[in-house]
Amino acid sequence: MKRTRMACGMTAMTLTLGACGMNNGGGAAESGGGGPSIVIDEPFAPAAGWALETDDAFVLSKAGCLETLVSHADNSELAPMLATSWTQTTPLTWKFTLRSGATFQNGDPLDAKAVTAALQHALKVKAPSAAFGPDAIAGVKALDKRTVAVTTVTPDPLVPERLATPNTGILAPQAYGKSRIEPKGTCTGPFTLAEEVPQQSVRMKRNDSYWGGRAKLASAEVRFIADGAKRATQIQTGEAQLVRKLPATSVQDLKGSSGIRVDTAELSRTTSLILNNKKAPLDNVKVRQAIQAVIDTKKINQAVYFGAARPAVGPFAPTEPFAPSGAQPVKADPAKARALLAQAGVEPSSIKVQLLTYTEGAGFADLAAVIQDQLKSIGITVTIKTADYASLEPEMLSGDFDMTLLSRNHLGDMPDPLGFLAADYSCKGSFNISHFCDPQVDALIHKAGTTTDRQTRYAIESEAASVLQSQAVNVFLVHDTESVARGSRVTGYSIDPYYTLTADLDVASK
Repeated sequence: MKRTRMACGMTAMTLTLGACGMNNGGGAAESGGGGPSIVIDEPFAPAAGWALETDDAFVLSKAGCLETLVSHADNSELAPMLATSWTQTTPLTWKFTLRSGATFQNGDPLDAKAVTAALQHALKVKAPSAAFGPDAIAGVKALDKRTVAVTTVTPDPLVPERLATPNTGILAPQAYGKSRIEPKGTCTGPFTLAEEVPQQSVRMKRNDSYWGGRAKLASAEVRFIADGAKRATQIQTGEAQLVRKLPATSVQDLKGSSGIRVDTAELSRTTSLILNNKKAPLDNVKVRQAIQAVIDTKKINQAVYFGAARPAVGPFAPTEPFAPSGAQPVKADPAKARALLAQAGVEPSSIKVQLLTYTEGAGFADLAAVIQDQLKSIGITVTIKTADYASLEPEMLSGDFDMTLLSRNHLGDMPDPLGFLAADYSCKGSFNISHFCDPQVDALIHKAGTTTDRQTRYAIESEAASVLQSQAVNVFLVHDTESVARGSRVTGYSIDPYYTLTADLDVASK
């Protein structure tokens, strides 16, 4: 999967369900390697040969292997990781000081030469990431053993944020010498990749030379299971001890289960009905507004998400500082929808569209069915096509589709919504699957990207969000929560967009 992301800067909203005592108490067997082991179920498998410009970087980061110069914390704050400090020395230059004593897992030192090579590779790939590409970054240079200079095309206050995304993860030079990226032994994180079963799982072993200290777990198996119900079953049977992205139905089923804890957090992620803005009749703003008017997000939240999500007010949740002040969900109004179609000169019965939905999307089958039914109520015919995300994405990117469901983290490209806005809604955006282009929005994105003051930048980004909502570029459905189940003896975990298997994760003894 290329772009769908987990959330940054989550709003604190945690529910704890269940108690202790199921099976083995939610723990895993001792690994025989000097500590406990754990099985983690993730929804997405690496799909691009570990190419770091894709979402494979996020898989590798969540597996405790890949690290970046800068890490993110809650509320989009930044913290040192492989770099201990950074400063903007000229309008076009940022200097990063590397951590002393850190090494790659093969024993090679983490120095400026290796870091420069990794970042230069990120710039030279065929399709660079939205956050770190040649449109924004002019070059990377080693100044001495521990200092790296990053130069930008124009003054850019967000370079540290760009270097917090896993797409800018640092691997040893040996990782880049083959037809695909080789992460074995070339990461810097607390766990090293020991074995990979393609599309199924990876086995991770503790990196005893980790700069951040010895991890509490000796090993882990990370399984890639697209079916959310199957992931839920594995936590119930004790086959897995940590399971991410539970469907809402499974959360209900797990309530009160002995030995299982379910944590739910509100995310910087919105599920949307993406509309192809270049394809008739969706290229007509009134048709899009009509579809927006007939979709009942309140009913969707109750029917599909059991009230755990929040009806969307646009691309950003109202709790976020870059959401328009006072924004409210669009109220469902079928009569208004029919009037808008009449103004557009389009008969509802003439609109026959296909809705794409991917199997990895939690609850997407039910969501697609509800949307199909709601649009049918005014005479619009919707057929549904379901497949795995990797097979659907080419249709999305090429524009050979009508509608698609998409759950998108707007802080996934970097810990600021600018990366999301530029990738998804600028005329030349690398992930503009809406195929939307508006000079007004482009101007706002450019202005935000040159604004140093964070609050001023957020105000500009909220203005862009207002335009997207008013033009019904997409139908923003719900602001998501994520539910994660873990055995009651699993400690040291919190829901995070970049990190799952960390040095602090542990399984307590019985």
